[in-house]
Amino acid sequence: MKFIETLRALPLPRQLLLAAAVLGIVFAMSFMVQNATKEPMALLYSGLEPQYAGEIIEKLDQSGTPYEIKGGAIFIPEGQRDQVRFELAKEGLPRQSVQGYELLDEVNGFSVTSEMYNASYWRAKEGELTRTILAIPGISSARVHIGASLRSGFARSQAAQTASVTISTTHTLSKGQAEAIQYLVALAVSGLNPQDVAVIDPTKGILAGPKTDNMAEPTMAAEDQSKALEMKIASLLEARVGMGNARVSVSMDVSRDRQRISTVSFDPQSKVVRNRTTNDASETGSGGSSGALTVASNLPQEEGAGAGGTPSSNAMKNSSESIAYEINETRTEIEKLPGQVERISIAVLLNEQSLGIDPAAADAATVREKMISDLTALVTSGAGLNLERGDTISVELMPFQQPAADDLVAAPGMVEQLIERYFWSGLQALLLGIVVIVLAFGVVRPMLMPKPKAGADALAPSQGAGAATAAVAGAAAGTGVGGESDPFNYLKDYAKERQDETAALLQQWLNEDQKVAVNE
Repeated sequence: MKFIETLRALPLPRQLLLAAAVLGIVFAMSFMVQNATKEPMALLYSGLEPQYAGEIIEKLDQSGTPYEIKGGAIFIPEGQRDQVRFELAKEGLPRQSVQGYELLDEVNGFSVTSEMYNASYWRAKEGELTRTILAIPGISSARVHIGASLRSGFARSQAAQTASVTISTTHTLSKGQAEAIQYLVALAVSGLNPQDVAVIDPTKGILAGPKTDNMAEPTMAAEDQSKALEMKIASLLEARVGMGNARVSVSMDVSRDRQRISTVSFDPQSKVVRNRTTNDASETGSGGSSGALTVASNLPQEEGAGAGGTPSSNAMKNSSESIAYEINETRTEIEKLPGQVERISIAVLLNEQSLGIDPAAADAATVREKMISDLTALVTSGAGLNLERGDTISVELMPFQQPAADDLVAAPGMVEQLIERYFWSGLQALLLGIVVIVLAFGVVRPMLMPKPKAGADALAPSQGAGAATAAVAGAAAGTGVGGESDPFNYLKDYAKERQDETAALLQQWLNEDQKVAVNE
């Protein structure tokens, strides 16, 4: 009650100033508490198309959920994220920009022709394939086009089906991943060969498909083999010279030609009889003194015996043999595919300071040559080099250049990280606290304290009755609180605020009156 009476006793300008100070303190405290207790924002959805993102924002506005939009991402308080996602999913949000088999749900069988149904079916097939490809890590966008052949039922031959996949990736897609997309699309479409599916990246060109340059595959394979061999040799050398004291470079010459070599060889020493053929022929002839044909020769032998001479006969025999031999024959076909390693070159640079070789020693050169020879043999064996094929290896020992100490940047410590993260927020809280303290003790507190009486403070020589006497003197002089000229009001306020002093003054006056009465 005394506080309320004190506020009522203040003039109107001081009351307004006090109200403004209190509101400022409340605002500053609310701002500090809000920043201190503010819930962190978490990602709700990102990468949505504008029309689908607008549906999400509309639902958040209807539910009263606070949100922030940063670029193409929507953020909401972390504690509400899961619940909001379930509520949006219950309503079928966010809608997918790629539609699949749900397109067939809208097809009315009574008003759709076969051509319209086929178009909807292939659209649904393309949408489902696009969804599957988008689920592959590293693919940001995808589009599938299927060249379905709508042949007539009377056609004798069916045109080959083709397809194309256009993708955008966040990193380089390997040859195996591109082939996986080819087989994914080909196995989903009946009669489609994987080789007839083209995988295209607008920024990197054709990754896989018909009429692609097959020369890039051996090159990529050679690069992978080179890196693997470099890592293998580096790990082998670092076990001896220490981490970071070995540099290895591997270069491979890869054949890019496709060759097919056929050879046929015969072994004449391994002949075998395949078949043998023998022909025997005999001839028999009759003769006499005359070889003329007569009547007697046509008569029976008994009748014509006396008429002619005695007949004679001559026989001849011929024999021939044919032999066929089989000789061993060897046929060899060799096909050389692109990617065969023709030559390997290895260069090794070691930090001489890590080998412990003393340059001032008498046998430093010998030790150096011996170490180079041992390391060369080690790398040759570890890399599987074939010197007869033309493989080369070079091992050099040189001191590495150490970076200057000024160039090294030490990792920030925990204190520095805390300062970096919370310095500005802590400074902001400190400044707001200082403002609140200044407003509380510099403005509000002096305004709530009663202002001292000008006359009483100027004339009060002591406490008690002397102060009260001085107050009465000030009232008689016409001065009061706030410049009031009415002495009665001043004495009234003074008696109300300082009751003890007023009572002491009255008691003093009564005592003086009693003394005067006694003296009389």
